[in-house]
Amino acid sequence: MTRSRSTAGAAVTEHRVALALVLLLTLARSALFVFKSTLAFDSDQAIFGLMAKHIAAGRAFPLFMYGTNYILAVEAWLAAAVFAVAGASVAALKLPLLLMNAAIAVLLFVLLEREAGLRPRYALVASLFFILVPPGTATELLAPIGGNVEPLLYVLLLWLARRRPVLFGLILGVGFLQREFTIYGAVAVVVVELISGNRGRDDVRRWLAALRVAVEVWLVVQILRPFASAAGPGTTVADLMTQSNNLANLFGRVCFDVGGFGLGLQRLVTIHWPLLFGSKVVRVDAFLVESDVVQGVAWSGLALGAAALLMAGRIATHARAVRAQWTRCRFPAYLLLVGTCSALGYAASRCGQLSLGTMRYDLLSLVGAVGLAGLFFVVEPARAVRASVVFLVLVWGAVPATAHAKLWVEALAHPVVPRKLLIIRSLDARGIRYATADYWIAYYTTFLTNERIIVAADAVGRIPVYADEVNAHRAQAVHISRTACGDRHPVIEGVFFCPLAP
Repeated sequence: MTRSRSTAGAAVTEHRVALALVLLLTLARSALFVFKSTLAFDSDQAIFGLMAKHIAAGRAFPLFMYGTNYILAVEAWLAAAVFAVAGASVAALKLPLLLMNAAIAVLLFVLLEREAGLRPRYALVASLFFILVPPGTATELLAPIGGNVEPLLYVLLLWLARRRPVLFGLILGVGFLQREFTIYGAVAVVVVELISGNRGRDDVRRWLAALRVAVEVWLVVQILRPFASAAGPGTTVADLMTQSNNLANLFGRVCFDVGGFGLGLQRLVTIHWPLLFGSKVVRVDAFLVESDVVQGVAWSGLALGAAALLMAGRIATHARAVRAQWTRCRFPAYLLLVGTCSALGYAASRCGQLSLGTMRYDLLSLVGAVGLAGLFFVVEPARAVRASVVFLVLVWGAVPATAHAKLWVEALAHPVVPRKLLIIRSLDARGIRYATADYWIAYYTTFLTNERIIVAADAVGRIPVYADEVNAHRAQAVHISRTACGDRHPVIEGVFFCPLAP
């Protein structure tokens, strides 16, 4: 009895310590991107901040990202609730995304414990592929640009709701409208259900009921669309530059080429995954992070590759164990299927053009890696082999952890001041309240100054009301230019305040 209580107490302690590490590590790799407002922020993110600000003030009620007919405005509405309490800021805008990151990390850990039956230490190690992502990937997971991190949450919620068709359909419908990659979760659920033998008439009815609800969500949104603020306050869908919806945008952006699939697979392994998992040596400013830090160590790719090959090889060796323990294997197998669908879809649909700029199109490979590790720990009986994989994963994890530590040191000791922040200071110093600029300066400046300074985009204008305001104050406005105009001196290197054309 005493030994039993002692064992139970040790298990509870291990769970609590592991869960605390899940939350602490997730917070450590996320906090700077949330609470240091200028570290990783741009005009795409500012659009969602301005949307949230307009919602909170009752000035606009968007369904989709301003200027588009796709990317459901979930992030803007969540941020608006925070703005209503805490005011508009970058931290308030990103706080819901931080909570989503924490929720995903906890769900992965807990579901690997409960459904796969893993000890807390192994559930933690498997979850590190999401928890300990490098800075470049972390900033993608915390960027409010419409739906980077949400598909990872949606696929976990789809798994939890797989027996509840109405809830499953709601999640799928909202998730697809926000980011089409959510569909990979639905496909993987059906595959796992079929493998599990759930293919009777009642199961088919349940899937069809879920699909019906998802379609109904899509129809409701189409009905509401004409009444939404499509491009800011005072606008309708008629003000959009394009009328393409989620499906049209999906097919318009992808490039299917059978001949390019092999190249896509090659670049998936040699370019995309090294960037996603942080083994490639690259400055984090390539991810639009205002920092001089470099992430990645070339040899860490060897540790990561060795771990992946060892896990895949041992799973194949223990294929009978997978069948025998299928109940425990279902959840990690589901994650692996989601990641595989995402990776193959990314490789097949980009005509081989896999690059840093499109990395957000396959963030679900992260949960695929978690699933691979979880499946390995379920079926691998040899303690020495499990220990080898744990060692290799920790060796890999030390590399992104080091990059995050460098970011913290830099942010606390000698932070980088963004050029666009210097532009704002120059505008304030001259008392300028209205201006035009390129897209990447315009909305960044407008949001960070809380609309104290209104800058209209001179090319891709997503919010027409700002152009109207600038035109109404044309005599007091300037054009923020990256090229010289006449004999005017730059306000900072490479930036000029020029008079507006008459």
